Amino acid sequence: MERWLEIRINNTRPVSLTELTLSLLAFNQQYAKFVDETTNEDQKISTELLIKEVRSGSIVVELVTQVAPFVPLLWSVTPLDTWFTAVTQTLSWLAGKIDKPPQNYTKSDLRGWANFVQPVATDGGSQLNLSVGDNSTVTVNHFSYSSQDAKQALATIQKEADRLDEPSDNVHRRMLMYWYQSRFVDHATAGDKAIIETITLKPVKVIFDNDEVKRQMLAGDERFDRPWQALAYVVDVEVQTVRDVPKLYTILRYYPDDTIDPEE
Repeated sequence: MERWLEIRINNTRPVSLTELTLSLLAFNQQYAKFVDETTNEDQKISTELLIKEVRSGSIVVELVTQVAPFVPLLWSVTPLDTWFTAVTQTLSWLAGKIDKPPQNYTKSDLRGWANFVQPVATDGGSQLNLSVGDNSTVTVNHFSYSSQDAKQALATIQKEADRLDEPSDNVHRRMLMYWYQSRFVDHATAGDKAIIETITLKPVKVIFDNDEVKRQMLAGDERFDRPWQALAYVVDVEVQTVRDVPKLYTILRYYPDDTIDPEE
């Protein structure tokens, strides 16, 4: 059975073509991501929403999915029904009507949702209506979103985006670390950097929780005929991230008995 999803904006003044285009594009991008994250390679369905009809009066866009295999093991209803639920839960969370989002969102996701609700937030008298129905034109589910809801959504998005910009601290135990660069190495152009491949393959700036930990690590290891900076160390490390990207390692402790020569 073919399902359709209708986006209706009951506007009181003209809507910017740019805003409307970005809104529909963002909606499709979030749908594509949703499908990618809830299916596997053997159970893919189309991630493209097609505009079936644009009707006069209010801005009414009817979307359908391309014909694709139904995935009963993943979804007990059609993709558009499942997507409709995810959308309405997300919009309700952004408007402050429920406490938690249906999933975690990145800053890119949040920008997409901001673009989606922007045409409704801009027009103080407008309303967004979402409906899902079948090919018999029967509406199965309906959801309304006021301009005030959309404005609150934009405020929530800004707050969540600011929160994602704040560093987050995480302690990882017994990680294998090797030096990428140290200020004690000849011709070093910057401070200490190390690589912990379990966390990221990129070198990250390193500091020490206290001087004693640093002295112990830099004292070398008589079991190896190599300088301390050429060895690999097992450490407890606090990782500070910005936008989910590791930016600073703080070495809390190292385990000297577990030191290894990475070349062996």
